[in-house]
Amino acid sequence: MHISDSLVHRLACKASALGAVLSLCMVANVAAAELPRDNIVLKTAISVDPVANTVVLPLHEGKANGQTVWYIVTDSSDRDDALARGVLYAPLAGNVGVTQNVVQKGGALQFVGVPNFAPKRLFTPSKVGFPPVAAQPGAEADNAYSPFIRINGSSTVLNAPIVATGNGPFDVITHTNTEDRVLSIDPQKKTVMMLLAHGFSSGREVLYISTEASDPGVATIERATYVPSLAQAGGKIPLIVFENGQTGADNPQAQGLAHAALDTNLSQDATLDNAPMLAAPRNILTAIPAGAAAAAYSPLWDVHIAAWTPQAIASHENLLQKDQANVFALVGRKAITGPEGKPLGPVGTVVNCPVVAVLDTSS
Repeated sequence: MHISDSLVHRLACKASALGAVLSLCMVANVAAAELPRDNIVLKTAISVDPVANTVVLPLHEGKANGQTVWYIVTDSSDRDDALARGVLYAPLAGNVGVTQNVVQKGGALQFVGVPNFAPKRLFTPSKVGFPPVAAQPGAEADNAYSPFIRINGSSTVLNAPIVATGNGPFDVITHTNTEDRVLSIDPQKKTVMMLLAHGFSSGREVLYISTEASDPGVATIERATYVPSLAQAGGKIPLIVFENGQTGADNPQAQGLAHAALDTNLSQDATLDNAPMLAAPRNILTAIPAGAAAAAYSPLWDVHIAAWTPQAIASHENLLQKDQANVFALVGRKAITGPEGKPLGPVGTVVNCPVVAVLDTSS
């Protein structure tokens, strides 16, 4: 799912417009639909609202080359450490390899690499949605940055994405100093609200956040930070993304990249006001940190692009898929392939998507 550089436009943000869009902390104006604590697998999550598409997480302050940075922690490769922190236990994160060593001084972490949130995110769909006419991620980082960190050379790997930089005010409208999924941030209370994505695993609806991607086009779609070095990471597991599922904003069978491009307001910057209208491609996660497959979970996903065959579309088999086992059965029946009829498999793109909560749904 690589998008060529000719489609990626680097646009500079106008500093003169910053004052009109800066906000220290915004308060949701949508009706709350708080999720019960039993459904929340990321125990540090303060609040999860699947209707507003929001999660409130603890925010941590650090430094990077003298600059203030703000980060979250979602996963740990060590079981005891994960339990102590209240984050997800992800043993495969220990095999990521692409990590940065951070030094802890006086309780604050000193990062080496830090994302640049200044670029202007741009997404222009084509007439068929995907691939787009243009895609430009709103945040990018060089090889010095990885969300996966080791503190003082420890063997434990933490998933600790940086989500904002500076001392504020924080731009949560056009995201010039915050990640594109940040909807509000309160450095005094040490909390951050982020946009949720909806997907499925084994027939259950799953809520997660996307923080980094190794491909610029995918980073744009996910409203994530573009980190090309993650393409070389280990410890990843399959994520099934449909290329050509059904479309339609009100279609319950809609799924995939064409649906995301045409129906989910991908061209808009995420804000607290429009968050309930920002739907996701409805991807399928092959393991989540709950139930029998918990030990196989990793927050790092190896993107597999699935495509319905013309025959399957003609026979109306191209229905919403929620279970990875069903997808593989359809592959066996040749109703689903990879792009252009190729075998279903990894396309070389990696995304960091920590799971937040699991909803019980019919399969």
